[in-house]
Amino acid sequence: MPSNNTLITTAASSVLVSNGTNDVITGYDIATAYVVSNGDIGDDTILTFRKNDSLINYHSIGENVDAGENGLIAVDGTSGGDQLTLVGADGGVVNLRYLGSKDGGHAYADASVRLEGFTEGKVSNDTFDASKGSFTFFYDNALGLNLGFDTINGFGADDRIVTTRQILDNDDNATIGFGSNQVLDLSGEGGPKSSDAYRHPGGQIDLNGVGHNILSIDFLYKETVNGVTYYHYGIDG
Repeated sequence: MPSNNTLITTAASSVLVSNGTNDVITGYDIATAYVVSNGDIGDDTILTFRKNDSLINYHSIGENVDAGENGLIAVDGTSGGDQLTLVGADGGVVNLRYLGSKDGGHAYADASVRLEGFTEGKVSNDTFDASKGSFTFFYDNALGLNLGFDTINGFGADDRIVTTRQILDNDDNATIGFGSNQVLDLSGEGGPKSSDAYRHPGGQIDLNGVGHNILSIDFLYKETVNGVTYYHYGIDG
């Protein structure tokens, strides 16, 4: 199987270079990972930072980043240095959530996309226990990042997996079989395309029930909240 060690897979990459000037970057129409260089990048502004864009910083700037009324992100930390202004597609302030680190980068994305009650799979290799209670595991694969190789144990009929890009369904019958690798392969920013550069650009999930492996999952429904489409999967019956 291809590795899950590469952070940026199907997203475009835009590097904020250490040129010491206050640059204005116009957003793109596809998911873009804005990579902050370690150095004097200046006080840059990213216009039209979309809900499927990400910020890859050279170090952690905290778990939840509140940009405040002025929309400024201190990419060098609270001690000072460069400040980045993110302007949302609606012209508003963008607050960020932390997605963990991989491949030398710390990943952040729009905090509003993770809805209340979601347990998020980050870019690291996470392990979750779903045996006690009902859980909704969220994978924001519209970012075009690899969300790691996760393990979910105790997954039952009352649990859900939610993604922001539809998972490839080879038979188009609403049941996604896991194939010979026996894990769930996540699509990337481009959606369920067999022509993706990686078979699992969004990462992989080893899904286990109580005392048995799960080898397929069903597409249940989709919904759109604040301009973001969420695809819900579970064990149907």
